[in-house]
Amino acid sequence: MEIYDLIGIGIGPFNLGLAALSSSIPELNCFFMDQSDQFDWHPGLMIEGARLQVPFYADLVTLADPCSPFTYMNFLKQTGRMFRFAINEQYFPLRTEYNRYCQWVVSKLNSLQFGLRCERIAYNRSQKVYEILSRETSSGKEKIFFAKRLVIGVGTVPYIPECAKSKVCKALFHASEYLRHKNELLKNGSVTIIGSGQSAAEIFRDLLNSQVRFKSGLNWFTRSARIYPMDYSRFALEMTSPDYINHFFGLDADVKSRVLKTQDQLYKAINIDLIRDISETLYRQELDGINPTVQIRPNCELVNIGKDQHGFNLEFHHLETGRTLIQKSAGVILATGYKNFIPAFMEPIKERIGFSKSDNYSVNRNYSVDDNNSVFVQNADLHSHGFNSADLGMGPYRNATILNTILGKEYFKMEANIGFQTFGIPT
Repeated sequence: MEIYDLIGIGIGPFNLGLAALSSSIPELNCFFMDQSDQFDWHPGLMIEGARLQVPFYADLVTLADPCSPFTYMNFLKQTGRMFRFAINEQYFPLRTEYNRYCQWVVSKLNSLQFGLRCERIAYNRSQKVYEILSRETSSGKEKIFFAKRLVIGVGTVPYIPECAKSKVCKALFHASEYLRHKNELLKNGSVTIIGSGQSAAEIFRDLLNSQVRFKSGLNWFTRSARIYPMDYSRFALEMTSPDYINHFFGLDADVKSRVLKTQDQLYKAINIDLIRDISETLYRQELDGINPTVQIRPNCELVNIGKDQHGFNLEFHHLETGRTLIQKSAGVILATGYKNFIPAFMEPIKERIGFSKSDNYSVNRNYSVDDNNSVFVQNADLHSHGFNSADLGMGPYRNATILNTILGKEYFKMEANIGFQTFGIPT
């Protein structure tokens, strides 16, 4: 039987970056699988004009290996778009172009297989390998793979508030399904977006710019105190670094939880250019006499959803006044973010994996979740490593750390003492 040094489950940007980096290491034999038929990153949010919140150099590989053939700049060169991209003078790439970049990387790698769903992972103690039972989604054929190590990169799942779970339908859905339901949504007399992040703002702008004028209003509700811009100031960006991860990882669990609650502007907020564009659109529409019926209401927490023949009755609690507000809406979009989950295929090896008191993975500094550095996780370390967990730009750092651990040497040399700030006090 062929035993791989590493098998990655799930092929999102993080495991795709790991596949790209590992392809340059001759002594590693790696394989990656995903149940989807092809790579397509957040297709429901490929809204026209939507941009990443990380710069172009924060791609799959550059911050770990700028000489890699899989950099974003090489993608532009190989596809004949280098000069056009440079002349465009945009720091943040279009989301659609980033998706094409990832698909281009996929086309260059032989270690990936799509349409293959992982169903069960067991540990063979005599051989000291993991047995991965998988199934081809097209044929139903079973396949078994063997690996010394695993990297779980299955991503996150949409978070649906408890009061909304029984109401999900074509008229009430998570933001990740936006483009799938957009045309039907435009037929409604009113739409309410709930959430405070980039996706909520992008959808609000898209609906605001549509030719449809919602008779009963276009509404944006968030429990945040205001519409927060992403903090791109230099000392804030110094926190997107291995230095800050080292500091955060060493904090007590209750301190980590408290600190994360104060850091929304570092990872949950909105590009300031997008905020400006929304404001200018509203100003221009009012000037032109369009007068759209628009509400933007911060400090409003969704507490209940009722439904009648006219649509939904959304009950909000105002966090500053304590008052209750009922908003009627024919359509509802839940831009309420995502949450981690432990996939069912991990159940047979759960005794080998560490878990925290809150049922999250107990993640080691090198992103492993076991005592033997044989199982690693992607984007499941917000509670342990901090707000950088989902940051695309920090993916190469995490992948370099994982590969260095597996190789037992610093194959990828990562910088230290990056910022001018000191985040903690040495013991």
